[in-house]
Formats: sequence, C-alpha cells, structure tokens
Amino acid sequence: MHNIIIGTAGHVDHGKTCLIKALSGFDTDRLKEEKKRGITIDLGFANLPNDAGLHIGIIDVPGHEKFVKNMLAGIGGIDLVLLVISLEEGVMPQTVEHFEILKMLHIKQGIVVLTKEDAVDTDWADAVEEDVIGLVKDSFLENAPMIRVSSYTGKNISKLKDMIISMVADLAGRREEAELFRLYVDRVFTMEGFGTVVTGTLQEGSVKTGDDVVLYPAGREIKIRGIQSHGQKEEQAFAGQRTALNLLNVKKEELSRGDILAYPGSIIKTKLIDVKVNTFKTSTRELRSGDRIHLNYGSAQVMAKVILLSKDFLRPGEGDYAQLRFDDDVVLKRNDRFIIRFLSPVETFGGGVVLDIAPLKHKKKDEAVLENMKIKELGSDFDTCELKIAEESHRFPDRHRLAGLMGMTSAEILNIIDTLKTKKKIIVLSDDTFIHLAYWKTITDFSQELLKNFHKENPIKEGMGKEEFKSKLSEQFRLKDSRKSLVLLEELVKRMVVKINASFVADRDFLAEYSAEMNVMLGEIKDIYIKAGIEAPLTVSVIDEFKDKNAAKEVIADLLKNNELIKLNPAVYINAQAYNDALNTLVDFMKDRKEFTLAEFRDLFSTSRKFALQFLEYTDKKRITKLNGDKRVLLKNI
Repeated sequence: MHNIIIGTAGHVDHGKTCLIKALSGFDTDRLKEEKKRGITIDLGFANLPNDAGLHIGIIDVPGHEKFVKNMLAGIGGIDLVLLVISLEEGVMPQTVEHFEILKMLHIKQGIVVLTKEDAVDTDWADAVEEDVIGLVKDSFLENAPMIRVSSYTGKNISKLKDMIISMVADLAGRREEAELFRLYVDRVFTMEGFGTVVTGTLQEGSVKTGDDVVLYPAGREIKIRGIQSHGQKEEQAFAGQRTALNLLNVKKEELSRGDILAYPGSIIKTKLIDVKVNTFKTSTRELRSGDRIHLNYGSAQVMAKVILLSKDFLRPGEGDYAQLRFDDDVVLKRNDRFIIRFLSPVETFGGGVVLDIAPLKHKKKDEAVLENMKIKELGSDFDTCELKIAEESHRFPDRHRLAGLMGMTSAEILNIIDTLKTKKKIIVLSDDTFIHLAYWKTITDFSQELLKNFHKENPIKEGMGKEEFKSKLSEQFRLKDSRKSLVLLEELVKRMVVKINASFVADRDFLAEYSAEMNVMLGEIKDIYIKAGIEAPLTVSVIDEFKDKNAAKEVIADLLKNNELIKLNPAVYINAQAYNDALNTLVDFMKDRKEFTLAEFRDLFSTSRKFALQFLEYTDKKRITKLNGDKRVLLKNI
C-alpha cells in the first residue's frame, strides 16, 4: 500500500492544527500546555482518512519561533507540504523561515493553504494572495495549487482533501528494502504491559516484528517486539509510514529524540562530514569559517564547527563546500538534508546536503579537495563510489562499509564494483575488500623498491624472508590485521609483481648471481673450508677474514644451501667432501671393530679432541654413531 507523509509549515496561530482537525477529525495538540496556550509546542500526528487505498499521515509542526527545533524534527522527509498562511495576517516571519527551510530541505511538492477565509473580505484576501505569490516565485511552490479554506465553516476542506489525495496518488513510492531501514525517533514513552515505545516516520526501508535493529549512535542492538502503524497492529512497517515500535530490553531513559533505529551495519558513526552548505537569502548575518552552529537533521539537533573550504565567510544567499566537525558521534547518510542555526541569538539561517560521512580532514582552499567535492555533489553514483574507494583504500573497505558510505544496499554496491572492476579502476582482493588502482600502484611501487634494495645488498640470496616482507608491508601501510599482509602478498604474486620460492619473496625478475668480486670471495671461502678438512673453523673466524662481512655471510649461506658445506652446529660448518671422506675413513676403520673411543677417532685423523668431538656430536645427532658410556658404535643403517 502507498504510504505518504504530509507536513504542515507556517507561522504560529495561522491555523495548522485546526486545519488538520478539519481534514482528519483528529486534534494533534496532545500536551496540556498546548491546550492551555493554544499553540502547538511539539509534533502532532494524524491520519487522513480516504477511499483511495492510501496511508496518509499528517505531521503538525509548531510555528512559534521558540519551537523551530521541534518543527525541524518533523518536517524532514515529508512527501508533500501544506504551507499554511492565515488570510488575517498574511506572510509573517515564521512563514518566511519555514518556507526557506522547506526549500533548503528540497521538499518537491506542496499546496499553499490560505486559512481563516471566513474572517476576511475578498479584497483583503486577494491582496494577501498577491503577497504569497511573490513569496513562492521561483520556488517549488511557484506553480503549486493555492486554495482558500475555513476550518471553522468547513469551506473548501473537502476540496483540499481531494486535492491532496490526487497529488499524492502519483508520488513515487519510497524504497522498502530491509537493508535501508531507518527511523528517526521523535517520541519515546512507556506503555503498561508493553514497555518502551518509540515513534517516528519510517524514512526508508522496512522492518518486521522480531527483527534485530541497532540503536544509533549508541550502537546497541535491540529487538522489535511489536509494530503499530496508523493505529493498527502490524507485522511489518514500510517506508513512508508513521510507525510506533515496541522495543525489547531497553529502558525509556536509554533513548531520546534524535536517536536512529536502523538495519545493523547500515549506519557509520562519524565526527566529521563533508557538506555543501547554503545560507538563506533572507538571513541577516554572515557565516564565518570556524563558527559553531546548531545542525538539525532527522529529529536530532547537534553542535558543529563549520570549516568553509573555499571561502572565509558566507554572505546571505551564498554557498560553499564545508567540513563539519562534531564533538560527539552523529549518524547521517550521504545525500541527507540538514538545517543550520546560529547559537546565539538562535536563528535559522541555512542548510545543505551531506556529501561524505567519512572524509579525511581537509585543508582550506585545496584545489584537489574542491574538485573531489564537485564529484561528490554532482557526479554519478559510479564516479562517487570510485572516488570513495580511492579515499578509503588505506582502510581496505568491504561492500558493507561501502554500502554505508554510499547510502546504498549491498547489491547496488556490488553492481558498481563489478563495473569498476571490469573497467580496471579497482582491485578486488581475496578477502573481498577493495582498493583503487592508484593505491595498488603505491603498494606495488613500495614492494618493488623494497626488494630492489634488498637484492642489491644480498645479490646471491634467494630473496627476503616471507615473514619479514609481510612485516614491512604491515608497517608501511599500517595494517591493523596481520592477515591483510598475506592477502596483499598473494595479490602481488598473482599479478606477478613478486615471486615466492619456499619461504623467500623476490622481485619477479630477480636472479641470484655472483659479481666478479663475490666470485673471488667464493673461491677464497671454498679454499678455507677445503684446507681445514675435518678441523672445521668457527664461522665468525671465516667471516672476519673479509672486509665485506655481509657478503661473506651470504656466500657461506649459499654454499650451505648448495650442499657444499654441512652445518655441524650453529657456529661451525665443514666442507661436505671433507665430511664424507672422514665418514668413509671411519667406516673402513670399523670393519674389524665393534666400538671406538674419542681418542681413537682423534688419532685416526691426527686432529685435536675439540675437532674430533664436534664431528662426532654431529654424527650422534644424525644417528650415524651412538655413544655408549665412553665409547661409540657405528650404527648399521649408515
């Protein structure tokens, strides 16, 4: 069923509440103080009965200047507005203020309702109508219907009702995907036997009884116990409905006007947003960069600091890109509209649209930033999403974060992602996160330079250790999750930027080779170990014979890798041929013996006890020999 929200706007005591009562039969003044003072202080709600099969909710907002904050809580997100102007008084200050707010919020359809027709003569009414025509010129209401009514006598009330139904019947329906569910809380109360209840206008999406939703900005998960809409118990509520939600396991005191209930993960909390801000032509004050303001969005009012990005101040009727900085978390979406008010004296003076809910901090008058702002304001969803991936690449966003940033469903984001991938604008990593091609180039450039320097210092080493390489990636790109470095390494290998050999990472074109100088060193080190024979020297002693000790270490490691050396223990290597010759000599020696002593082995090779012991401890470890008391046996499986 088509769900429509109508809102009223206009100066105090111009007959908004009486008009709604005449249309719907319902008195929206619910507070005792409202009855006593005869003005609407808080939001009132009514349903407009009709035979067209439409759910039409009417929001009655206060017109008094002291209650503009409450007016703003109700006027956002409406489908059609009734701009109410009394024929007795004509255009008044709050008429102008409310009208400026309507334009700033981009309300697209409306009807100008001239009330109290019974209280004035025709000439006066004609004069007021001329003033109103001047007010709405060049606005969305310029060609809107205008009707004179009397809530007291009932004149033209039925005609107005038919006019409303005719206009809203053709309005496009709001999006109802559950993933877009968002409700701004404008009332919180308790009902005996039910507990905590919140009401609000369901801006977009849908919600069912039993659903888990999240209370923002607190981030708390809450279950929906029951739903009412248009006075009826429902199993499901849809976008455009005035909705009451009965919540489980949360107290009234834990919620307040301005909170949001939304689909889990669909909202990103932030203390920084990029916006396009405009001031009213009717404002009498300038907005200066650095000013603190009230910002009204949905049903919330928060404090913000305004940083203009291309100007130092805005005169009435001017606009600029800006960054708004908050003390506490706010929960807006891209393309949300908002209104801004000065702190003191309180005055509504402008508004704007949210362009980015998770921007970087910007410097003023940065041309690159301003160009990106234009894309965010005027570009397609495709262009904006590509830009956001570029800006977010250091965070490696997934589709859920991108959906939150763009105010879209995951399915919509995946369609854009597929196109961006096809056009080779982005990289999709194996863990389903995304980075822009420009950021990928930063990663590949770093990796190639890192390995180039490593290979220069280690020309005969197969490459950098895999764990060391991953650690360098994590450090350079501030990876909070250590698993991400493995994902990047896999992508580097997949795209043939680097290659892996066992536990080493190397540049794809790297081949280990000896320079002329290292070839000389190789021959000298080989000679040392060949001449040493069984009397294997300490490795540090061999290295100390060379000026380039790092190169000497590499040569020794390479000889070990190529099986030209054998590692007797962490400090000693032996020439492989010398080792094998010694082992064969021992086998011949043991042909007529069952066992031998350390001294006999020492004498057999005419060496010292030290060298004999380090050799035999190695053969013991390899289970070639076995020590029994003070003698050894040669094992049969040699």
